Amino acid sequence: MPIVWGVNHAARLVSAKATGELGRTDFEDYLDGLEAAATLSYRKVLDMTQSRLALSSDDMAALGARIRAHESMRPMGSVAVIAGSDELYDRFRLFESVVDADRPLKIFRDAELAYAWLTVDLPEGRELAETRRLAARPAAFGAS
Repeated sequence: MPIVWGVNHAARLVSAKATGELGRTDFEDYLDGLEAAATLSYRKVLDMTQSRLALSSDDMAALGARIRAHESMRPMGSVAVIAGSDELYDRFRLFESVVDADRPLKIFRDAELAYAWLTVDLPEGRELAETRRLAARPAAFGAS
């Protein structure tokens, strides 16, 4: 399986590692697993340093619709993606814009920064839509 993941329930954190070429089915299987484990609301880090995306525009749109459907039923946790190349970074930026989800998502080139971003606590009472806007501005989270 191209996406292998584990859960730290105490920290409410899912750590995933992707290898090889990832298509729509790989992401659907990953989402199915997260849903079955009741961890969609957990923070997630997805290490994509050893993988590449094979998603068409239709695939991205379908995955985006699924993620937004999950969000309409329950909150989704923040996602930090670690990209291993400029090409993957750019593809995930495109994926992010197509998905247009309310949960915070940030793409990193460094694992340490990705995990650090996930550990930042949000101010009490912060709404998801407001959180997403702030996530687009790293300085709002104290990062530079």
